[in-house]
Parts: sequence; C-alpha cells; structure tokens
Amino acid sequence: MKVFLKAKWENIIMANYEIDPKLLIPYLPNGVSLDLFNGKAYVSLVGFMFKNTKLFNVPIPFFGSFEEINLRFYVIRKEGNIFKRGVVFINETIPYQLVAWVANKLYNEHYTVVPTKHELSGNNKTKQIKFEWLLQKNGTLLPLNMSQKRSL
Repeated sequence: MKVFLKAKWENIIMANYEIDPKLLIPYLPNGVSLDLFNGKAYVSLVGFMFKNTKLFNVPIPFFGSFEEINLRFYVIRKEGNIFKRGVVFINETIPYQLVAWVANKLYNEHYTVVPTKHELSGNNKTKQIKFEWLLQKNGTLLPLNMSQKRSL
C-alpha cells in the first residue's frame, strides 16, 4: 500500500480538557470504548505545522507547509489479554481544499477547510507558538486561537 500523506510535524501544542463522556458517544467507533484517565474522559485540541508535505511521496507545490488544528479523544480496545489504545478525530482543520478533498474522499478523513495562521517567536530559552483559525457562527467569522509559551 502506498503512503498517502507524508510530512514532518513541527511546533506541536496541545490543550487537554475534561469532558462529559456522554458527549463523545456519538463519535465512538464500533469495537472500542472510551480510554479514561483516572475515571475521566478527555478531549485534546492539538495544533501543529505540517512541513515538507507530500502526497503519494510527491511534493505538493504551494501546499508543502500548513497548519493543522484537530480535536480528538482517546479510545481503547481489548484483544485477548492486550489493550490497544487509539485516537478518534472529531475534526481536523486545515487551510487547503485540495488536501482536504483528497484525504476525505480517498481515506474517509474528516478534514474541514478554514483560513488558518500561526506565529512563532522566542529566543534560545523560550518559544511562543500560536495557532489561529476562523469559525463561522451566525454569519460572522470568529477568530479562535490557542497559544503556548514553553521553556526550551
């Protein structure tokens, strides 16, 4: 099987939120259950940069680097005596319609396309990473963002 999408992931930030497990049930695939941590369900909002992106190992002109912001939760499946953990993506947001269309059609992904941007700043001791994307509500585009400052 050929590799569909290949890229480096850089400047990853993640925010974890406790959530009522009942809200995740509609997204739960058959054969798995929620992977709880200390009895609690969590979702993660993750932002990162796709770099040097290739489709079927071919570089994508003008689309080689872009932001992705995704919302995910965690699942577990028992096979015999082995527990296998996984991730379910509720949404994956990127800025390019072409990449989203290919992923959605060929691989049954859930990419949505909205304008995104990012900012990186810092020095040798700290790094500031910020991701922004637009969310439409009642006909108005609302900028949402996540940012993190960390020591290197």
